[in-house]
Amino acid sequence: MRFCLLAVALCGALALVPTTSSAREGSRFHPGVTSPYGVVATESPQAAAVGRDVLEHGGNAIDAAVSTVFALGVARPQSCGIGGGGFMVYRDHSGSVATLDFRETAPAAIRNDTFTGPGLYQTFTGHTTVGVPGVVAGMSAALARYGTISLRDAIAPAERLAQHGVTVLPSLADSIAANAARAKLFPATAKIYLHPDGTPLNAGETLRLKDLARSLRLIMNRGPSAFYDGKIAREIVADMEAPKLEGEQGLMTLSDLQAYRAKWRTPLIGSYRGREIDAMPPPTSGGTAILEMLNVLEGFDLASAGMSSTEADYDIAEAQRIAWADRNAYLGDPDFVSIPPQLTDKGYAAQRRSEIDPGHTHAYAPGSFPAAAGAETNPNGSTTHMDVIDRHGNAVSLTCTIEQEFGSAVVAPHTGFLLNNELTDFSGPGTANEPAPFKRPRSSMSPTIVAQGGVPVLATGGAGGSRIIMGALETILDTVDFGQDLPHAVDAERLDDQGSATLEIEDARVDPSVLSALEAKGYTLSRKGEYNIRPRVQLAGIDPLSGLRTAVSDSRSDQGSLAQRVP
Repeated sequence: MRFCLLAVALCGALALVPTTSSAREGSRFHPGVTSPYGVVATESPQAAAVGRDVLEHGGNAIDAAVSTVFALGVARPQSCGIGGGGFMVYRDHSGSVATLDFRETAPAAIRNDTFTGPGLYQTFTGHTTVGVPGVVAGMSAALARYGTISLRDAIAPAERLAQHGVTVLPSLADSIAANAARAKLFPATAKIYLHPDGTPLNAGETLRLKDLARSLRLIMNRGPSAFYDGKIAREIVADMEAPKLEGEQGLMTLSDLQAYRAKWRTPLIGSYRGREIDAMPPPTSGGTAILEMLNVLEGFDLASAGMSSTEADYDIAEAQRIAWADRNAYLGDPDFVSIPPQLTDKGYAAQRRSEIDPGHTHAYAPGSFPAAAGAETNPNGSTTHMDVIDRHGNAVSLTCTIEQEFGSAVVAPHTGFLLNNELTDFSGPGTANEPAPFKRPRSSMSPTIVAQGGVPVLATGGAGGSRIIMGALETILDTVDFGQDLPHAVDAERLDDQGSATLEIEDARVDPSVLSALEAKGYTLSRKGEYNIRPRVQLAGIDPLSGLRTAVSDSRSDQGSLAQRVP
């Protein structure tokens, strides 16, 4: 059964656009999974099974999401784990929204010029790039406020996976192979992911993570303090203090770990064509940029222009160029810089919309506000995203990351998990996103929930560095403006222009006349074929008429979406 986000229009409601799919299905298109009870969307079938099991044993969306995050750290360690961090948007069945920031923080020893000049960090590798991890603190905070199970019970399935081993999927095998040279730099990493002769593990082999299982047991038995103030913390710090490769230094101290706190932030709540948009605030730029682009695009009739038309693609790309000018100028950690509230204001968007020349693209300056952020130095992150909706109608959109695939490539001996390289998300000295002690680097993670008539009809988000934002945005446009069901929305072709007039576009399913027209409007096309490698998006939602839950994984990623089988 197809999930139609706009079926509520039949009841005299909010949209006057078609509800049948007009997208050209790609070669990897697949339907979603459905259940009247609950669903889990991930890009790991093994982790999704953990989340589904929690739902089937009476857990709620938060319980399932937290359990799935820990399982992702075992089954998809190249993207997520207790050595990383992330963001979560939660909407309960009553419509209350909460946003949790468990982003990594910079150690006290960092300077604003740490990432200038030569160093191993320029390859996004090594101890200098590691921020204080936030996953353990964040998942503990989520359970404490909204969960019904203990942290011990949430970790237990992941500990069993780590102890008994998981099958190496092709995506993990490819990542190990691509990062083998970096892994060889650090013996504890090489021991896990490479054979004794230095060759990478292959798809189909079993990956056993005994040291990670031990770390997880420590947290199960002693709580978050085991990670931030106990044995695991001391092992991380000992590795930071050990002799280093040329061109790197260990910055993190025990005091840095002890000082870490996850933060509940005030949600960004916007609207788009009668829907409520629940988004993540800074230090991620995703929520702000998505709301700004939606506000700009609300002034265009995208539905009449048609999906994949010249007019619609041009308007979307120009809205992104405007939002990117503001993003690069003003967004950073709100505990350190002032974020202009106008960026998510509809009046401000109308002003920016008037700058768009319908005939030809051009450069856009940021709005006039007193700040300067700068572009991050690592635009090609990996990350992984998941969505959960339970039988009560509670919805979670959560993105977890260690930054790029394999993070820093560092595993502290005896810990068993990869440490992030999130500090490479900082910008240069003198910008709003410059490094500073305890500061959180700007992110592009974009967990977002769309509600219609009080129902969470879409939970979206993705993986893929700065490309995440457009991946999430385009699924909103595909469903709201173009009437796509979730499987077609996540499969549809994507475009991305981060301000350069070079438009990355999955061109294989776009009419050649549209591509020629976009070039005539001043774009240089970077053609990506049928599917680009990033972003990888996960979707879930509730049909407001039937109450049926649907989840679907991106055609560009592993299929890890599962439906609850029993209430």
